[in-house]
Amino acid sequence: MNKTWHKNFFIETDYKVEPEFFNDYFNDEWEDSNQLYSEYVSDATGGKNMNKFYVQEIKNFDRKLLRFIKSIWNQFGIRPKEFRCNFFKVLEGGELPLHADVKSKCSFVVPITENTGALYFDDGNDSDSILYDSMVVLNTKKPHGVKSPSKTRIVFHMGVHDVGFEKLL
Repeated sequence: MNKTWHKNFFIETDYKVEPEFFNDYFNDEWEDSNQLYSEYVSDATGGKNMNKFYVQEIKNFDRKLLRFIKSIWNQFGIRPKEFRCNFFKVLEGGELPLHADVKSKCSFVVPITENTGALYFDDGNDSDSILYDSMVVLNTKKPHGVKSPSKTRIVFHMGVHDVGFEKLL
């Protein structure tokens, strides 16, 4: 896997996964992120401003998914003990405002649909953004958000709570 480091904000990779891989894990029970994840993000509105942003938690960790997760960990030389996996969906016209995560220290994000909503970061001076078609790894302690996509955007997300982004460097 090739990795490109961008400041202390994110890592771009060339790691791609066929969207069909995730078919066994979708249950179409999307929950409004304002209700489910407001305690996990910190923004000026207390995490209550996630517009058209939905979450589907993954609870079925079969051998295939665990092998996939561990292969990612192996690429970065980590072995987390505390993590969560879910799918994030942002509808056309929706957004995830600039925020820093409260619990996770880094996140691995794999696009499932075409990504038309840019991921953006604020370094205090100016904002950087990225449209990606392969896995990115975020420093979730740095302010980040998702701009409004032109069509529904779905990603696989693994938030790691006990390994900091700096351990990936």
